[in-house]
Amino acid sequence: MLQGTIAMISETTARLLRFLTVLGVMLGVLGHSANLHASARLNGFRLVQQENVMLHFDLDSRDARVDMFSLNKPDRLVIDLPDVILATRIAEEGFAEGVVKSVRYAQHGEDFLRVVFDLRGKVSPSYKFVPRQGGQRLIVDLGVKSHVQSAPPVYRAAPAPEATQLRDAVVAIDAGHGGRDPGAIGQRKTQEKDITLAVALKLYEKLKDQPGIKPVLIRDSDVYVDLRKRMDIARESGADLFLSIHADAINHNDAMGSSVYALSLDGASSEAAAWLAKSDNESAALYGNVDLGDLKTGLRQMILSLTQSSTMEQSMEAGADVLSELAKIGTVHKPTVEQAAFAVLKAPDIPSILIETAFISNLQEEKNLRSARFQEQLAGAIEKGVVRFLDKRAPAGTILAAERRRQGS
Repeated sequence: MLQGTIAMISETTARLLRFLTVLGVMLGVLGHSANLHASARLNGFRLVQQENVMLHFDLDSRDARVDMFSLNKPDRLVIDLPDVILATRIAEEGFAEGVVKSVRYAQHGEDFLRVVFDLRGKVSPSYKFVPRQGGQRLIVDLGVKSHVQSAPPVYRAAPAPEATQLRDAVVAIDAGHGGRDPGAIGQRKTQEKDITLAVALKLYEKLKDQPGIKPVLIRDSDVYVDLRKRMDIARESGADLFLSIHADAINHNDAMGSSVYALSLDGASSEAAAWLAKSDNESAALYGNVDLGDLKTGLRQMILSLTQSSTMEQSMEAGADVLSELAKIGTVHKPTVEQAAFAVLKAPDIPSILIETAFISNLQEEKNLRSARFQEQLAGAIEKGVVRFLDKRAPAGTILAAERRRQGS
């Protein structure tokens, strides 16, 4: 009996380890996952001033990336190498001639290496990666040197297809329920699916006007979208943040206020959160959105929880920023971000929060939720929280991240 039990435990452990190995590879590939791989190393740098001024960075990884932008007054070129650490010395020196006046650098932990070039004029740089033994070389072309001395020197490079293209941060807006799933129903027969769609549409219009942010609607009409498909749409859109909008409901008609939830790795953190998590997860199971093969229930929940560890911190931070703005326009049900095992929050690679706008089961709050003015206020508060979060946490390669680093340089 004991040997049989040990064998069963060993097999279960082996299956879990095989799953976690695959999961680690998947999370390393996903663009929004935590940085689970070792940092790349910069093993060499040199400046080549010939007909074109070239910067050579020798890296030991073929997965390296670069963020590059220019500053003026005085002219500077900033090159950020995400997930790169310096393995050799870059001489902080001056140059008597040429477009590059001096070079300096700063290592920001393992997050990124920043190299700053002080310039004698404006440049229009391009770059490309060239494979080399043991990694790749980043070549930055600052342009052809001008021979006209009567005007400030201008350096230009022929456009290259590899030139950096910053992108907008993508926010997926999920209007909860819809179609055959009305969600909670208020005392005046208000359906949750209608309120969530109204707020989502207003939030979309507000975020659309924010520079550097691209909102995406999971649904824009009264249709049912299953929970797995919602996350698929977000991922296909390249979402950097996922917002699921709902209207709260509970057996106590006097409960009121807004709430914000992130995923709990240990389950619900309060009795109300447990009730809500059970409600939404039962809906998911009803429409066939839970599929982890023949794994036992405990192991299934453990695996689902493990997949969230890479995004939990950012989800909690985003939730706190949104909740603080909701508190400015009305009552909040709880003063901090709560955690519950909502199925819609289980994307391992996208920071995700669920926003309970108000209690549709409360007669007064149901009246508020039906008001276009209150819906605008809700959308405005969520917008401000999202902007605050992305100003701090927009990923590398986005316009907002470049602006953040520019201000910090």
